[in-house]
Amino acid sequence: MKKLMENKPILHAVLWIIIYILTVNIGDALSEITGTSASILTAVMLIALSLILILYLKKNRKFDSYGIKGITKFDLRKSLFYIPLILIILIQYIGGIHSTLSTVEIISACILMIGVGFIEELVFRGFLFQGIKVKSGVNRAILISGITFGTGHIVNLLRGYTNKEQAGQIIVAIAIGIALALLVAITKSIVPGMLFHIIFNIGGTITKQDASQQLNIIFLFVIISILYSIYLYRFLYKKGERAQCAEGIVVK
Repeated sequence: MKKLMENKPILHAVLWIIIYILTVNIGDALSEITGTSASILTAVMLIALSLILILYLKKNRKFDSYGIKGITKFDLRKSLFYIPLILIILIQYIGGIHSTLSTVEIISACILMIGVGFIEELVFRGFLFQGIKVKSGVNRAILISGITFGTGHIVNLLRGYTNKEQAGQIIVAIAIGIALALLVAITKSIVPGMLFHIIFNIGGTITKQDASQQLNIIFLFVIISILYSIYLYRFLYKKGERAQCAEGIVVK
């Protein structure tokens, strides 16, 4: 895998995406066979896969290369202190925690989404983003990794999602995925995206969801993500201009 990581980074990313999808589906299938809650068994398998990935990165000394590093105060300022992401999270939690869920179910959901958030950010905004960036540049890396992340959610049809639910999830995931990819391009870190992804997904699992308001909520998420992406892209472009001018390159 190390040679694949270095010589064919996009294929390397795709293989890890496939491993992730297979892990989720195997966890769900085993849950049905054993009568175990899908959240518990799949969560355990994803946490195990997360630990494997951590050891894999540690062995190859690639934590920094794929954006697993801290955030500076300057990163906070240039990314608007992640206010738009915080706003999206607040909207997600506005309905409150679902009263029918037991403590075990809430804990299981939290563990599951920790695994999902860590792995998806690493493979999409780490492996895939960096692989495309090296081959085709940052703009394509932002766009392709964001679209791939969103459309990849179509596999949730296998988990019982309706077509309407799936379409909404894909649209939101593409919009948010592009914004998170822009953040990685600017800050060089996937950690804020991981934290956001985990908290956002937990909210989608354990909070009360008003079906009549779902379309409005999706619309809000998409609008906030688009406006944030425009801001981040303008910042990235100006940052690129400043870097080129510092090197004596005239930007037209």
